[in-house]
Amino acid sequence: MTSEYSSEEQELKQLQRHPDYYLSGGDVHFLVENQLFRVHRYFFERESRVFQDQIHLPPTPGGLRNGDDESVAIVLDVTAVAFEKLLGVFYNPLVYILEWKYSLFDWTAADWTTVLELSQKWEFGEVRNLAIRELEKLTEIPLIERIALYQRFKVDQDLLIPLYGVLCSRPEALNEEESEAIGIKTTVLIFRAREHLRAQPSDGGMSPLPSGLDVSDVHRTLQSLLDATPVSPIDQAGKRK
Repeated sequence: MTSEYSSEEQELKQLQRHPDYYLSGGDVHFLVENQLFRVHRYFFERESRVFQDQIHLPPTPGGLRNGDDESVAIVLDVTAVAFEKLLGVFYNPLVYILEWKYSLFDWTAADWTTVLELSQKWEFGEVRNLAIRELEKLTEIPLIERIALYQRFKVDQDLLIPLYGVLCSRPEALNEEESEAIGIKTTVLIFRAREHLRAQPSDGGMSPLPSGLDVSDVHRTLQSLLDATPVSPIDQAGKRK
């Protein structure tokens, strides 16, 4: 018995329209795993150079642009759950109205890490900044985990130096597990800074910071070492696979 549908039509029938993000007023279609999303192209054209290039590709004569219809949906190589989280940023009303300055989010570190990953992958600059600000608010992220996370996504050095400073100021040195997590080059930086700070005349051989040194001294020492010997924010050698 011959099917009345083409193989392409049958494949489309097996796809599911997302229950929350297949919007009646949407004007661009995405296919993520087996989920079809129809959302507003404005969010993707406004900031992402990656999507600007994809969406603005000229159609063939008499054809459709990328994303105009389900049949020409833009295929994304991420999970549907991750894409939902990114869309949750765009469709948060307070963020949208106040241009990213405030939010009503109650998300976890894992949620914001997902947003940070996708915003970096697709060059959403303001979304990336929002994700970093939200991660900064989450005090429950362990120090070493935060450092490794910020290194992975090349977060500004100004946010990393205070974290390195905590490692320099504490009595105990890095252990093997911590060194593997933050990478060899950063480990060397921390050891050099600790050595330099504890070599002050007032040290007296103490493991804690000598008296008279404060956080600003620690940060200046780190900055001077970074300026003298650039340290890559991502050091795959020495990290766990």
